[in-house]
Amino acid sequence: MNRKNRPRRYQHLSLWALLWVGLWLTPALAQKNLQKNPLTPALQTYFDHLELGQESLTLRDYPAAVAAFTQAIKVQPQRFEAYYQRAQTYSFLNNDPAALSDATQAIQLNSQYAPAYTLRGALLFRRKQLAPALADLNQSLTLDPQQAATYGLRGAIKREMQDFAGAINDFQQGMTIAQTRKQFSVYKALERELARTQPMPR
Repeated sequence: MNRKNRPRRYQHLSLWALLWVGLWLTPALAQKNLQKNPLTPALQTYFDHLELGQESLTLRDYPAAVAAFTQAIKVQPQRFEAYYQRAQTYSFLNNDPAALSDATQAIQLNSQYAPAYTLRGALLFRRKQLAPALADLNQSLTLDPQQAATYGLRGAIKREMQDFAGAINDFQQGMTIAQTRKQFSVYKALERELARTQPMPR
């Protein structure tokens, strides 16, 4: 099978890989939110479940991660972090309807959290819903313009929409940010996507 006819999911593997790295919700975010709220027993239980879910997600034990994040949601249903993390977990399980529902709930609970828009945009892109995916990526980058991987995803969407100039600009912008932040794996992935988008020599 030649490169032109290679299945699209393999062509985009490096892009999806860099995206999940960029979307990862670190324990530092939980600690940051912890400092903004009183440390009640319920809140402590919530973060305990959240940490357990993150550990399970790291180990790729997705059913255990879903269970932990679900318990966190039961304890603190008004917080966005567990919805976001469960959405990401559902995406690994290819349960896009559940992932989209949770990502949307995370956005409703915290409309200023840029990675939730990126995640929902990625899921919409995977379902070939290009216009709403692009809208989510635009909003994500408006909230946080320093997301190298998100520029990469938006570039891929623009390329799919035949906006090659816009795609090239996004890949280059993402590479600049990745280089500044020393995100070398992200930089290399964006570099490959840029090379695939440049006009072929005659």
